[in-house]
Amino acid sequence: MDHAILFVSLIVAVAPLVAVLFFIWWVDRYDREPLKYVFAAFLWGGLGAIAFSILGTEAGIRVLGGYANYSGFDFPAVVLAPFIEEFMKGLIVFFLLRYRQFDNVTDGLVYGAASGLGFGMTENFMYFTQFAGDSPGYDWLNLLFVRSMMTANMHCAASATFGAGISKLKDGSKNAWMSVGLFYLLAVFLHAIWNFLVTSRIEAYWGLAVLILLVYVVFIFVIFVRGIMGERRQREVVLVEEFDLGVLPADHRRILMSYRAMRGGNWFPEYLNKDKYLSLVSRLALRKTSYYRSEGSRQAALQKEIVELRIELKRFADLLMQLQREKTTS
Repeated sequence: MDHAILFVSLIVAVAPLVAVLFFIWWVDRYDREPLKYVFAAFLWGGLGAIAFSILGTEAGIRVLGGYANYSGFDFPAVVLAPFIEEFMKGLIVFFLLRYRQFDNVTDGLVYGAASGLGFGMTENFMYFTQFAGDSPGYDWLNLLFVRSMMTANMHCAASATFGAGISKLKDGSKNAWMSVGLFYLLAVFLHAIWNFLVTSRIEAYWGLAVLILLVYVVFIFVIFVRGIMGERRQREVVLVEEFDLGVLPADHRRILMSYRAMRGGNWFPEYLNKDKYLSLVSRLALRKTSYYRSEGSRQAALQKEIVELRIELKRFADLLMQLQREKTTS
């Protein structure tokens, strides 16, 4: 195969999806997930999830034998692949649940989307290189566009859906597993509908597939943004007590409620770690929100962490107060 085709296939498979990954991570502005975990989810999708999905789908075809051919449609693509692939992509989100940085639905969306984008990246590269050998030219260029702009985003949206469902387990509520199951089935349904429409020979189905995908991607993104805005509203409610207790300085009340104010200006001494301070504030707000929603052992663990965060933030508050006194006396 021509080296130029391999190079173009690699660039088109990787660059757009990495850009989308960074955009999703950047939008989650109030409590961005550690990049090492986001990339771990991305790599799992691109390596582990796709490898196990191929093995699982092949095993399913062997078990079903000739029965799959009597369905009147591409049974492996429409039924087997969605169930197996969505489960495999979601495994990394289950794994990341145990980390403290994983707090809520937006985190599940980010990690799920990252896994889906990684899966789409590797799958695209496989298709690009295979199709270039079979049918190079305009058809190959058309495939580059369709899979980069459409199919990869389907994987992203479906996995983000399942990731949002998995995040419900973090609160330890009684109906959490039911939510996981429902969100998983929704992800599978989106995946199955997409595969059914794009593998059909009816041209009109392509337009319907694109319309459904665009509407669903917008829907998921709106939920994501609403979740981020919800984090800001939660900060305004749960941090009031911290200002009253003196854990947070009173003159930071307005600043900590605005992302632009937090990241700009000269409100924080240069020789103190502003990033650590802001990270502690975000974690405290999120842990308190989770505390009010959780129960049992999960609530007890959150209470302990809230106390630890308050102690660290109180040290910052005492240092800032001491610096303020030194300024007034000098």
